[in-house]
Amino acid sequence: MEKNTNTEAIENVTRDEREDAPIKSMGPIMRSHEDDLGMFQCIRRFKTVSWVAMLAAFSASLDGYQINLNGGIVSNKGFIRQMAAPGTSIIEGKYISAWGGIQSAGQTVGQIFLQYATERFGRKVAFYIIWVDIVISVFIETFATKWEHWLVAKLFSGMGVAARFLHQRIQLVSLQLLIWVLFSGLTISSWFVLGQIFASVALQTLSKNDPYDFRVPIYTQWAMVGLIAAIFLIIPESPWWLASQGRIDKAAKVLNWFNGKVDGYSVDEQIEIMTATITEERIVAERNAEEGTWAVFQGNNRIRFLIAAWPKIAQQLVGLAVFNTYATYFFQYAGSKDPFMVTVILSCVQLLSMILTATTTDKLGRRPLTIYPYAVTSVSVLCLGIIGCFDYTRPATSSLLIFFACLATLSTTGASAIGYAYAAEIPQQRLRAKTAGWALALSNAIAIMFSFCTPLMINNEPVSAWGVKTGFFFAGTGTVAVFVAWLILPEVARRTPAEIDEMFEKKVGLRKFKGYVTEVQMRSNEQYDEHEMR
Repeated sequence: MEKNTNTEAIENVTRDEREDAPIKSMGPIMRSHEDDLGMFQCIRRFKTVSWVAMLAAFSASLDGYQINLNGGIVSNKGFIRQMAAPGTSIIEGKYISAWGGIQSAGQTVGQIFLQYATERFGRKVAFYIIWVDIVISVFIETFATKWEHWLVAKLFSGMGVAARFLHQRIQLVSLQLLIWVLFSGLTISSWFVLGQIFASVALQTLSKNDPYDFRVPIYTQWAMVGLIAAIFLIIPESPWWLASQGRIDKAAKVLNWFNGKVDGYSVDEQIEIMTATITEERIVAERNAEEGTWAVFQGNNRIRFLIAAWPKIAQQLVGLAVFNTYATYFFQYAGSKDPFMVTVILSCVQLLSMILTATTTDKLGRRPLTIYPYAVTSVSVLCLGIIGCFDYTRPATSSLLIFFACLATLSTTGASAIGYAYAAEIPQQRLRAKTAGWALALSNAIAIMFSFCTPLMINNEPVSAWGVKTGFFFAGTGTVAVFVAWLILPEVARRTPAEIDEMFEKKVGLRKFKGYVTEVQMRSNEQYDEHEMR
């Protein structure tokens, strides 16, 4: 492992030494003026990073493909004939519940345990572990002949999907530009949605042309597996992780490769911001006794963990399982003549939602585009429940059912992407992988419950069969989720890790983050003014 004088400064600095360290004016610089750029300004200025971000985000298309394949293939006649008892037309809810639940369980396992490999060996090694998970899951799916085989495949699929989603965001955020927190989330989510569209179209086409063939969509995943392997080899190691390990020269090389030719970009300034932020976080952690394995749940990190987790928890509480995960099964039970076409429509609505989010986030911010869309979703699932009180098989009410499912999908998709931004940027830099891993693991623990319970809510005859009235349940849980989100979610758009650390350390009111002027910001402005006066 490379060591130099900068390494020793980061790893061995004490509080007294820190106070005597050379600083610029009021203190060390922990914010760059590049952090003030808007998303589209950033894309135009940093073209290399933009292309790498899009390339890395492409692998999320396999996630979307697998998620929709898992939710839609259960209505394929060939799959039903292969996996269910003879004469079955709709697979029993207990099997759907088991497959969905085990996939969510796999997500939880992946997010809890992969973080430790990430912290010890780096982001690159984590990507290789994820790729092995993907290969195992697709291999089992390819040769599955019993429902138990499919169960095991979904376990490995969940581990790979969840870990890949988390670590792609952490990796792209690590390129030291704040806007990549959001941009990476939007690009990854956009490819995820496109993957869902591909799966929905494939299943819908097969249902028309060869309704008993369910293997072809599974085989097509192998092409994406090969492309993902190439992408994971290209993506460099995280400069933030390298800096935290004292490998300053390698961190500088990564930044120089990406942005060295950008006019006015200073690699040295970015390295200074990284080292100063890491040093300050370690000093604060030592002072507040927030060190060790359980540091994520100690002191200020406890509320930061809850904030990082809540947007994705809220996504589950507003009914994602009904109008997304089990959309095909839901509409099949509701009597739709072409449930596959409904999922294609919903996937297109998701893509529209991503476009709207990308074009409005700079102006509106993270907080309102998380809270208010989830509120709309809660109202939408309430309307689904109300429709369930009537004959929803009639053309008029059936159309209303699809409309409110589309509205719920439109409002939730963008908020979900921003939820990953919260998970990536709210934690301290030194605890980013651990906090984000635990936060998303908690949300997936909620998802496990709903993955098991939702199919049984919809269809568990003769014990129960809520059907479309399941919307009433999620309207209630969604209302609680939105209220909590309004209380605890801060506005952290265009804030550096050091600024977020400062506001939590000073216990600034969570709903007052937006207008608060930090010392980090004042030091940055002062440095810029001094530079302009020269």
